[in-house]
Amino acid sequence: SAAMGALVLMTILSTALGFVVPNLVNAQLVHHFATFLYTCFGIRLLYIAYRSSTGKDEGGGIQEEIEEVEEKLSDHSEGLPRTKSNKREAWRVLLSQFCTPIFLECFVLTFLAEWGDRSQIATITLAAHKSPVGVTLGAILGHAICTGLAVVGGRLVALRISQATVAAVGGALFLVFAVHNFFFS
Repeated sequence: SAAMGALVLMTILSTALGFVVPNLVNAQLVHHFATFLYTCFGIRLLYIAYRSSTGKDEGGGIQEEIEEVEEKLSDHSEGLPRTKSNKREAWRVLLSQFCTPIFLECFVLTFLAEWGDRSQIATITLAAHKSPVGVTLGAILGHAICTGLAVVGGRLVALRISQATVAAVGGALFLVFAVHNFFFS
C-alpha cells in the first residue's frame, strides 16, 4: 500500500505538471521533446537489455538482491503498541498501524525512485497531449497492476524472466511510442 500510495501521488503530480507545462511552453516544442525522450528511453532500455544478455551488467544476481531485501524486511519486524481508552491514543495506534517504519520507508523509497523515472516523464508527456483524467486513471491502473504483480509474484517473476527480456520489451515499446508520437500526433 505504501508503494501504491507513492505512485498515486507521483502520478497526480506528473499529470498536473503535464497539463500545466504546455500552457507555459510552445505545444510543438513539448511534442518534439516527448518524441525525443521516448526515443532515448527506448534506446537506453535496449542497451540495458543488450548488456544484461551478454553478462556485462554490473551488480549481483537476482537471488542476491532477493536475499538482501528479505534481510532488510526481517530487520523491521516490530510489534504494535497497545491501545488505551482515550481518543488520542486510539488515533496514535491507528496511525502506527499504517505508518510503520517499513511503510514509510517503502513510500519514500518508491516516491524517490520513481521521481524523474521513465514512467513519470511518460505520464507528463501523455498528459500534455491527451485527457489528464484519462492519463491519471490509466497511469494509476498501470502502476497498480505492476505493483500488485511485484508484491505478489515478484520473486517468481524475477527468477523466471530475465532483466534483459524486460528491458528489451520496454525498449521496444518506448520506440513504438516514439514512432506513434512522431507520425500520428
